[in-house]
Amino acid sequence: MSAQAGQPAILSGEAPISNKLYPPSKIMVMKTLDSMSVRYSVDKDGDLIYTMNKKGWTGYIIFSYTAEKKGLWNVQVRTQFATKTNDYEALLEYANHWNSTQKFPKIAMKNRNKMVLSLNYPVQFGFNPQEFQYNIFNMFNRIAEKVGTEINRRH
Repeated sequence: MSAQAGQPAILSGEAPISNKLYPPSKIMVMKTLDSMSVRYSVDKDGDLIYTMNKKGWTGYIIFSYTAEKKGLWNVQVRTQFATKTNDYEALLEYANHWNSTQKFPKIAMKNRNKMVLSLNYPVQFGFNPQEFQYNIFNMFNRIAEKVGTEINRRH
């Protein structure tokens, strides 16, 4: 049995589901946020800044392009938390434990007083607005609220 064009032989006999994929672009991400009524601004680097929650936390959507700037290949959702320098060791332990037990988002201590939470969404093969909304943006914001609350309570 021959594989359909562009489909690996191992998937022979399987039918793809109908996902709405769009060419990945900053405009597609902005249109998706607009449809979700998310207010955002564009910073000097061309990335997006939005307010995550009622507490006024700031979120970022960062765009990564191919070396030739021919195509968008990754969209990263990110936030950062100011931390106390004397809590660095405990927060580093928290981040290491989180990263070893949670697939995503990832936590990094950028320096002794800044923790960063980030989630990458590779889009080189297409952008799915529903996936971005539910499995990237909404999930990231829920987890950021959880992490931020936990680190503020512990430290």
